Amino acid sequence: MDTLDLASMIQPPTGDSIHREAGWFCWGPNLIRGEDGRIWMVYSRWPRNTGPGGWLTDSEIALAVADVPAGPYTHVDVLLRGRGPDHWDELMAHNPKIKRFGNRYYLYYISSRSGPTRGHIRDSQRTGVAVGDNLRGPYRRFDKPMATPTPPIYNVAVNPGVTQMPDGRFLLIIKGDIAPKKPTAPFPQRLQALAVSDSPTGPFEFLPEPAIADIDTEDASIWYDSARAIYYGVFHAHRYIGLIASDDGIRWRRARHYVVTEKRLRRADGDLLEPQRLERPSVFLEAGKPRVLCLGGCRGDDWYCLTIPLAPQGAVAFSRR
Repeated sequence: MDTLDLASMIQPPTGDSIHREAGWFCWGPNLIRGEDGRIWMVYSRWPRNTGPGGWLTDSEIALAVADVPAGPYTHVDVLLRGRGPDHWDELMAHNPKIKRFGNRYYLYYISSRSGPTRGHIRDSQRTGVAVGDNLRGPYRRFDKPMATPTPPIYNVAVNPGVTQMPDGRFLLIIKGDIAPKKPTAPFPQRLQALAVSDSPTGPFEFLPEPAIADIDTEDASIWYDSARAIYYGVFHAHRYIGLIASDDGIRWRRARHYVVTEKRLRRADGDLLEPQRLERPSVFLEAGKPRVLCLGGCRGDDWYCLTIPLAPQGAVAFSRR
């Protein structure tokens, strides 16, 4: 039964919930509990001297650790960088999602290749996966991307989310453009496509019907809620973070509690956190229950990772106004 209400669970973020690093733009946290009991965060970062748009060519995937899910996090390592010429993931490694299936870790990421224009580089973005026996690596990469633009998505195949289905298969949600891009057309609308595979590394078979196509969206993350027997997905639209639901993982709808949060939050100290961009949502689960809402936020040149604690559903919500 579709009863999840993330909006009512959001707690005021503290200073420990915001991860910044001197000299770097930080973005898109994703959490996992390690075998050591600590909480590990994979995230994107790129040098500040490359500017806010430097992610497209210079991003790397970093690793940080904390004692509790909401933080604070301390940077400890870099897991992936661009591999250079003659590789599909030449320029960067960006927008990671970390999963453990069985005894191995699967690090999903996107990358780009060099070209004459930034538009060309943008359209070269593909999704890959790297596999490790240990959370801290090393991670083995593949010669080809895991996902490329396949109808119903075009131009790019990026920002993946993966979950295992009750029947053992793996479900992928991934962003692409809604139609082939024309030179004179405005920036294309993006949609969230679906694909399934018998393996977490693919190959994935794309399904004809997307999860979201009626509005412009990005950055979907999905999971299966076994207690409710419902699939959920969080995503970012331009004015809010939203929640979708599905009974079978194939046909999706707006969840009963659709808007998770507008792009403003009241901090624990009473100040209002109003980023210009609030994106890359994912939910950290333990024992099947949401514990942290992860986001990337920015205002001006201040780009940071945000790990917002979630109270058990039914706790008193606080005002985000």
